[in-house]
Amino acid sequence: MAKLLILSDSSRYSISKLTDELVSMGHQVKYMNISNEPLALSAVNEYDLTVLTSMNPYTALSIALTIGKSINSAAGIINALSVTKLLKEQGLDFLMVAGDSAVKSAFTNGPYYFNTAWSLGLGGFVDTVEGARSILEYRHYLKNPLASASILVKLTGEESRVFATIKHSKYGELLRRLNLHFAELTVIDGKVTEANPTPEIPVESVKEVAQVVAEYAAGINS
Repeated sequence: MAKLLILSDSSRYSISKLTDELVSMGHQVKYMNISNEPLALSAVNEYDLTVLTSMNPYTALSIALTIGKSINSAAGIINALSVTKLLKEQGLDFLMVAGDSAVKSAFTNGPYYFNTAWSLGLGGFVDTVEGARSILEYRHYLKNPLASASILVKLTGEESRVFATIKHSKYGELLRRLNLHFAELTVIDGKVTEANPTPEIPVESVKEVAQVVAEYAAGINS
């Protein structure tokens, strides 16, 4: 059985449920909340696998890039945070804009789904070029380099959230292509527009996530 480390930066009930589920499967599990105790990255590599959940995904990425095996992996987290990668994997066309002139040139008949090229939770619909210009100005005001480029996509419809693992009947294959094992997906018209690779795990999905983690850990140790 595997020696597992669960890392988060917030306290969530589902983490204790996941810990209990993995222990019941025979695994040795340690949980750390890095908001409460410091993390020595050298110590992480004592574990067969690190599970990153209920954590800012950019914090998780900085950890995943410096340790051995994690779920999700650094490559998967990068794929999830790249909105352009998500759209490309689903065959969706988009226009990238980084300035006022580009927005005016690209914008024809709204509405558009207007998001940053890197996932920051700033995506939404915009109906007019004036609205798009105002949003872009705000994103530049943030002084965040990840918000400097935006994308326009022709999508309409209700936005919903779906938690999925690689076992999901509809989104499992997309997750595999993105090198993800689980994620919280933002879905519009059946298309994934954002993916959080280190979400809080819904309590009803804990058993499925534990199975995914256990199967991956078994592959590492085989």
